[in-house]
Amino acid sequence: MSAVQNTNPWKWSSVILAILLISCIGWYFLKGNEFKISEKIGIVSREDVIMPEHVTEANQDYADFVVRQEEFKASKDPIRKSSTVNKGDSFYQILLQNSISHTQAYEILKEVKGVFDLSRVMPGHEIVLVFSPDNQDLVGVEYEISSHDRLFISIEDDKIQAHRQQAEKAARSGFKDEGLFRRADCVVMPGDNLFDLLRSCGISSDQIDLVVKSVKAVYNLSGLAAGNALSVWITRDKPARLSRMVYEIDDLNSLVIESADGAFRAHKQTQELVARYERAEGTITTSLYESAVQSGLSPEIVMGLTDIFAWDINFFTDIREGDTYTVLYEKYYVGNAFKGYGRVMAARFVNQGDEHVAVYYNNGKNIEGYFDDNGKPIRKLFLKAPLNYRRISSQFSYKRMHPIFHVMRPHLGVDYAAPTGTPVVALGQGRVVFKGWSKGFGKYVQVRHPGNYVTYYGHLKGYPKGLSRGTSVDQGEIIGFVGMTGHATGPHLDFRVRHGGKFVNPLTLKPVNGPPLRGRILAHFKELSVKRLAMLDDTSLNYTTKLSRKD
Repeated sequence: MSAVQNTNPWKWSSVILAILLISCIGWYFLKGNEFKISEKIGIVSREDVIMPEHVTEANQDYADFVVRQEEFKASKDPIRKSSTVNKGDSFYQILLQNSISHTQAYEILKEVKGVFDLSRVMPGHEIVLVFSPDNQDLVGVEYEISSHDRLFISIEDDKIQAHRQQAEKAARSGFKDEGLFRRADCVVMPGDNLFDLLRSCGISSDQIDLVVKSVKAVYNLSGLAAGNALSVWITRDKPARLSRMVYEIDDLNSLVIESADGAFRAHKQTQELVARYERAEGTITTSLYESAVQSGLSPEIVMGLTDIFAWDINFFTDIREGDTYTVLYEKYYVGNAFKGYGRVMAARFVNQGDEHVAVYYNNGKNIEGYFDDNGKPIRKLFLKAPLNYRRISSQFSYKRMHPIFHVMRPHLGVDYAAPTGTPVVALGQGRVVFKGWSKGFGKYVQVRHPGNYVTYYGHLKGYPKGLSRGTSVDQGEIIGFVGMTGHATGPHLDFRVRHGGKFVNPLTLKPVNGPPLRGRILAHFKELSVKRLAMLDDTSLNYTTKLSRKD
């Protein structure tokens, strides 16, 4: 047998494999060292993690901004964001609108359901979201169940706790004369029950049992809610007999019980939540938020404006002194009691001479949202800015034109100088293809979108919980927080966009609309929009006027 034949073939295979492995490792460190890929990320394709060179330009060291950062020091107190539930809104949608992740929103709904079902939130009622002082974490939620009952939710790490608290009300009143009857008003206190309340009014046990049995099919009176009102009408003769009773179930619904033929009959009575139109207009002298609130416009409506035009106007870079706005919005009432602000129904914003118009439309089936006067949807593929205006507006000092300072550079992207911890949101729907560290960009996130778009968010302080490579994100969902990791001398977001393999200027991205309204739906929309836009220009509506139920 020859020497060649005596050689072990497995030994040669091992040598060849070792050479190939060493070559691959060497190639990775020579060619692939453009990025430091987090061990948690695993292997990602070169195409997915292309990054431009990060060059610190001369005279762009953010030193001036670092001084101004003093104005933006975060409060030690939690940040409270209040909003009113609109018709058709859900608690889940309100959380998403404030850049709370789908996962956290679902967890809150699930954990709180045993105390109160948040899928039953009512129009006109208030929701308060409480964020940590740095505006990064949702730490609490408050919901107005009724005018006398409030839900409190605390969130700490993964622990969610909830409890209800009844507001203290005036003590129960004595009897009032009402013709043939005497009336007693009281408020249900913790520990009260119907039997004790009616017995204190002189009603016999037999009558109370008959009331409970007679109305059981309509409403179960065994569990009265503390804080709710109860009114009782009794006869003047002795022994007194129950003639009528009204129990407040919630702000809109009451149980009415009346005596009839020796028994009692009950029915539920619902008060209508009435919406009234109100109009406001103004000119910006400092920032949109400051100018509008100083003129008396509710912060809720200001945030509604920024939400509507977030696809057309960059509220961090585009707002100029002299820009104007006009807005038509709802206010909710139960009787004459104001319950909160409703939806923006129409708006006009003139920014640097360009007019933007939006009209709310809901055909009652599957089409709902804001459209321009030609029926084109306002919502687009991308937002105009990657920072959440709604989450940060109240944190800033409004002593100058822009709520956030920015430095625009002509190379491959835009730098937004902003306070550390400012929420950074996905420009559009997509999937995270990279999360980790990369040379001068520090901590950054890369998101791939439909249409061969990729967006980059650099110098981040950190990321929200649950974000990882492969995570699907919605437009406006938080993907990080402004920081100064990597090559940065001040806190800012380095934001870039790549399309078709080339980096493009994010400020000149062409809007990509969804399909416009057509046919009979378009005709119906235009009929409605003519009315809305006429009201938008009707200065008499600067005072409230009742909203037509037909509209």
